[in-house]
Amino acid sequence: MKNGLLELKSDTWAIIGAGAAMAAINVTIMLALISATNARISEQGERLDARTDAQGVRIDMLYDTMRNEHALILESLAGVAQRVSYIEGHLGIGRTTDPEDTGPP
Repeated sequence: MKNGLLELKSDTWAIIGAGAAMAAINVTIMLALISATNARISEQGERLDARTDAQGVRIDMLYDTMRNEHALILESLAGVAQRVSYIEGHLGIGRTTDPEDTGPP
């Protein structure tokens, strides 16, 4: 009785070789697909990062604009308060405290 791997028939070796070749081709195709998919994912990630950065810059600009407008509004209110105070002083109208404000809430 002959037992051994090397004593297989030649057509059996051909089947084993064909299976190994098919496995090698499948592995090569899978690696190529994985590589292409990773490249696409990286490309889309870079596009999303660029879009996110652009939106961040835009948000910062809008925030700065709102802060500047807020400062202008406060300056305008201060100017109005100063004019009212001037007119009150010119007319002899003094500011009084609220008579109902007598104690803590």
